[in-house]
Amino acid sequence: MTSNKRVRLIALAAVSAIGSIAFLPARSHANAEVSGNASPRSLYLQNCARCHGADGKAQTKLGQSLGADDISGGEGTAKVIRTVTNGRGEMPSFKGRLSPAQIRAIASYVQKLK
Repeated sequence: MTSNKRVRLIALAAVSAIGSIAFLPARSHANAEVSGNASPRSLYLQNCARCHGADGKAQTKLGQSLGADDISGGEGTAKVIRTVTNGRGEMPSFKGRLSPAQIRAIASYVQKLK
């Protein structure tokens, strides 16, 4: 194979690889399952309801087994932001999965749970 053909082949492979990457679905650093345009309610349901329940009362099987807190009375936005960001007890940190804006949206939503 001549040097010129080898350069063309490498260039074609590079263009093909770059073109393939362009068509892959975009992934957020926050969480691939959570859209950047998700509503606060859907963010809560996707990330918190498994343990805390849709109503925040922590009456799910998993929530009860882990001792999840009833957050339906509103814990204060700053406290919820800290807890969701850093985790607490059995609750993991969501710092790497959710953006700060998404965490604020969840904290705001939690204040409305009764």
